[in-house]
Amino acid sequence: MDMNKPILYMLAAFLSLPVAAQKAPKWMDKSMKAVLRVTTFDKNNNKINSTGGFFVTETGEALSAYSLFNGAAKATVTDTEGKTYPVTYIIGADDLYDVIRFKVAVQKKVPFLPLAADPAPEGSPVFMMPYGGTFLQGNVTEVSKLKDSYSYYKLSFPIEKEQTNSPLLLAGGQVFALTQEDASGKKEHSYGVSATYVNSLSMSTADVFNTVYTRVGIRKMWPLDAEQAAVALFLQAASQDAATYLETLNDFVATFPDAADGYMSRASHYVNKRAELAADAAGQSACLDMANADILKSIRLNPNKGEAYYNRAKLIYAVAAGDTSITSGDWTMAAALLAVDNAIQTEDLPAYRELEGNIYFFVEDYPAAYESYMRVNDSPSASSASYYSAVEALKRIPGVQISHIIELLDSVIVRMGVPVPPQAAPYVLERVEYKTQLSLYAEAVEDYNLYHSLTEGKVNDSFYFFREQAKLQSGDNDGALLDIRQAISMNEQMPDYYAEEAAVLVRMQNYDDALASVQKALDLAPDFGACYRIRGICLIRGEKKPEACEAFNKAAELGDPLVARLIREHCR
Repeated sequence: MDMNKPILYMLAAFLSLPVAAQKAPKWMDKSMKAVLRVTTFDKNNNKINSTGGFFVTETGEALSAYSLFNGAAKATVTDTEGKTYPVTYIIGADDLYDVIRFKVAVQKKVPFLPLAADPAPEGSPVFMMPYGGTFLQGNVTEVSKLKDSYSYYKLSFPIEKEQTNSPLLLAGGQVFALTQEDASGKKEHSYGVSATYVNSLSMSTADVFNTVYTRVGIRKMWPLDAEQAAVALFLQAASQDAATYLETLNDFVATFPDAADGYMSRASHYVNKRAELAADAAGQSACLDMANADILKSIRLNPNKGEAYYNRAKLIYAVAAGDTSITSGDWTMAAALLAVDNAIQTEDLPAYRELEGNIYFFVEDYPAAYESYMRVNDSPSASSASYYSAVEALKRIPGVQISHIIELLDSVIVRMGVPVPPQAAPYVLERVEYKTQLSLYAEAVEDYNLYHSLTEGKVNDSFYFFREQAKLQSGDNDGALLDIRQAISMNEQMPDYYAEEAAVLVRMQNYDDALASVQKALDLAPDFGACYRIRGICLIRGEKKPEACEAFNKAAELGDPLVARLIREHCR
């Protein structure tokens, strides 16, 4: 038996235990200054928890545990000299591995731990530096894959709860991991999660609604790219109240002072949320003043001056249209028109002309509005909406030809595609009205039929009543009779329908049935003068002149305007 083996085993076992009494490496004192105590608080400033952490950059970036920040509204760090600094924002986090990367507000460069360039191999001697305690030494007993090229480590020594998230350093003083407890509770070992992995964590635009981040009430770091940050800014608008989102906007502007979008977004917020941001008229007026200042700053910074003026015009238009009591010259329709004119002078784009048309329409300058909308319609940006805007302006211009309105409605419907989609139904019905005014009854019936098809027959009794009249005027007596009877079947209490049925039957020379329909109408409305006129016509056709004249006179008594001629012809 080799007597030296037990000695070697005892030595190996001794070296694997945590040792606090060994001589500290030369870099230890300096490195200890980078170790932190991280404390989090809820929104009422009550302490949530406290654990270890450490700086990894001289500008104040640090690493610790995600669970510490879950539910926190604010956090602070305390260094080994007792100085406390606030945590300003979260850079990245991973709740699965319980790690977080964050930024601390420091006034000057701070001591930090350099990150190890490579993973620590199995068997490496390591040092743990807990906050406010003595360093411990041991070694890596097992290395497993974390994700990608990062590692997870098993260590030869156990740790206490207050020692979690302490830095683990190699013999050269580079940090390679953060300590984590043995989840089994046996306290025979501890573990370390790769510090380079934690330091790689960062938020993306898609993380705005990720619960990993929304559970933390401390603000988050913006993406480094201003355009991506602007997307993140937009996404946060719907999830924050007015005051909180103003803070977010202020932070964005402070982070990206040369980004025009930030100032315009803040201006829009001041304008649209002024009632929530200020309780009185003076405060809301101040919001408009701050908005105007931001708009002017945005115009100076935006290289696309046309877009900048257009954005200004849109915002002014929205304010002036929504609150006509505002008298400030910066927020009137005249100011909006000047801004959009500046945009058009820079570049004549359809979007600018459309806004110009909206402004003219609001101030009731319909010829000018029509001209602006038609400029859009003469461009590749023409749409059913832009054509309908022209319709709305045109029909308010005195003396306009109805046929011109119909032509524009044709364009509205054509622009909606082939086959005509259900969304076109209201425009088809409006076109019916104008065709009827021009006595284009056959065309009106075609549009009624199209409307019926587009709505899958889901129409009311009024539809059949009006289509019946168009059919009757176009000479389709049978179709008219079918429609008026359909209207009656849907609403049997409408005397007008029975009167109309009687009129159709008179046209078809079916006087007996017409008299029956008249009686049904009079049962519902005894003073329905037109029904007595129709009754008189039926009786004249039946050569019952006395009874007919009696009916005509009753119609006249009830104020029917059309019966006088019949009385002159038949009752003198």
